[in-house]
Amino acid sequence: MKELIKNYSNENNGSSLENFNGLESELLIKDAIFVRSKGNLVKVKFEDILWMKGDGNYTTLVTRTSVYSLRNILKDFEGVLPEADFMRIHKSYIVRLEEIVSINPRELMVGKDLVPVGRTYYQNLTKGIIRLGSGNAD
Repeated sequence: MKELIKNYSNENNGSSLENFNGLESELLIKDAIFVRSKGNLVKVKFEDILWMKGDGNYTTLVTRTSVYSLRNILKDFEGVLPEADFMRIHKSYIVRLEEIVSINPRELMVGKDLVPVGRTYYQNLTKGIIRLGSGNAD
């Protein structure tokens, strides 16, 4: 986790996470992560993240205004992001649920981007949404 700095309080209202040395530390910023970009640590608020794509040891993080290529595996992000706001929808993709515009069995529209969805992930996603108008009108 060289480029991803954890800054999220866990769901049970704790105010700290274990740091890399195994010692607990107080979190100063609870609604964001810091990512390394051009030699700087850049704050990325959870609410600005649209989706992420994992590709081996790298993850592409797409926000409302920027795209970051980070040397972290997607699982690093999955452990840090708030579960209530983000969902893995493919073995290589995590999306912010609030940003989903449309859904079909093969892909999601997240903002203005099409993101693939895996079959088993699609079933989990559709279990958690309210669907109306399931009649014959297409």
